[in-house]
Amino acid sequence: MSKSSKDQTVFYSIEGSTIRNFIIIDCISGTGIYYVVKVVTTSIVIGMISSIVGTVEMKKLSKRKLLKNP
Repeated sequence: MSKSSKDQTVFYSIEGSTIRNFIIIDCISGTGIYYVVKVVTTSIVIGMISSIVGTVEMKKLSKRKLLKNP
């Protein structure tokens, strides 16, 4: 076999809703949670931790919501 017949190109398809959910939950909500907690507590570390925990919990809640309402 020649080398050119072994080369493959793989394409991945990502739904628009997945991208929208990522932008809304991770970027916008995570940033908002970080700044609110940082202003309230004046601690960058607590702001980062709460941002991470907040986005993870929001993802869990959205998955539960999808499982309840098919």
